[in-house]
Amino acid sequence: MSNEIVFVIGLSIGGIMGVFALSLFVSRRIVDLQSEIRDLRIQRKRLKEELQKPQGKPTPRKKRYREQPTRRK
Repeated sequence: MSNEIVFVIGLSIGGIMGVFALSLFVSRRIVDLQSEIRDLRIQRKRLKEELQKPQGKPTPRKKRYREQPTRRK
């Protein structure tokens, strides 16, 4: 009976340590992904502001003045 208890205790301690080690390795990647998301949101906001800039009326085109043809009789 003591063998089973030692096995269960070892299994539970190993499971807890495995979850702890996995969370340490994954936490760095999660932080990197969150910072990338934050940077992309800032970039999207700046691009959106650039598109929404009010643009005034365009300058009118220059007229091309040309000589009117004269009638010949």
